[in-house]
Amino acid sequence: MKTQIIFEYKRIIRSKLIWLILCGLIILTTLPYFSLPSSDKGQLLYEYRLEKMTAQQSYDSLKNIPKAHKTMKTMEKINNDAERVVTALKNNQNYEKKALTYWQSVQTATESGQLQGEQPVTIQMKIDRLSWAVNHKKRATVPNKHMSAVAYLVYVLWENISTIVWLVAFSLIIINLYIPENGEPGRKLINQLPLTKWKKILAKSIVALTSFMVIAIVSFTPILIFLIIKNKFGSLDQLLISTANGQTIIAQSSYTYLSNIILLSLLLMIIILFFQLIVVHFVKQSLTQIGIIIGILIASQNTSIFSKGIIANWFPLNYLDLNRIIIGKSDITNLFTNNGDVSTEKLTIILVVWSLGLIALGTGLSYRRKTL
Repeated sequence: MKTQIIFEYKRIIRSKLIWLILCGLIILTTLPYFSLPSSDKGQLLYEYRLEKMTAQQSYDSLKNIPKAHKTMKTMEKINNDAERVVTALKNNQNYEKKALTYWQSVQTATESGQLQGEQPVTIQMKIDRLSWAVNHKKRATVPNKHMSAVAYLVYVLWENISTIVWLVAFSLIIINLYIPENGEPGRKLINQLPLTKWKKILAKSIVALTSFMVIAIVSFTPILIFLIIKNKFGSLDQLLISTANGQTIIAQSSYTYLSNIILLSLLLMIIILFFQLIVVHFVKQSLTQIGIIIGILIASQNTSIFSKGIIANWFPLNYLDLNRIIIGKSDITNLFTNNGDVSTEKLTIILVVWSLGLIALGTGLSYRRKTL
């Protein structure tokens, strides 16, 4: 099996596609840094100034409408609350309680239909985070160029690169993992090694998963080394504060978040790995195989493709928005309807069951083929 593993590693290293994927991931993990504000104060000033301007514009547009008096008063309050936050930030004063008042006024206006914009859950999430900061006397964390390496790693995974990006990258890495019978002479030769099918599958699986983990780590290495030198490593105990449903506060450490995201992502990759082993039994062309896998991943983003119900609740592709499940935050929450009520523990069970089922089915079908 050692020979098989070495051969597979060499094949991956020689693949131009792998190096393109690595370069792409390095760009994706590095670019967010350059869009960060120079300080959390600068980011907050920008955010509240923008909200203040929006409220002012709404207020001005209602001046000549007699029946809009109540809404005008609401907009004026929102505008004044935002001004207090901006003033506090300018004067280096504690802003959290003023910000909490501001967001509550925004939430009231949104719920009454006087204001359109952010979803109520997003507004509630901001209120919850600020409330937690006030009650626990800790300043709300805002991403900026002075954040530690650990904080940046969580920021990129949480806010910038969704799970599906990593899964598509993994699918491209394993595009030629299971070699068709009309493969190159070297590949045919490796298939003639006196190994049982399950050992060959195990070797390929080990290479696929470890190669992707190395690529993912290397993609973060340049920016994290820079941040470690500039801002230090940071603490894995740093708390992430969010809300899962607008009511339940979730407070967990960066370590808990990272361990959960890695575990669930690995289980999803195992599912993809053995789903491809099943697909290759029916489809010989590599491009067609990858087209099927990526097509299913993209289709999963549309909730109309996969119906609701008991079966849908156990369908793994309904849970690709791992951030919403792990910590309750998602930039694409409105695209999902089936992944809001599942816990991290339940999702782990779902993915383990699917993994074991596909491993058994894929391995069984492989014994009906002459080669992998």
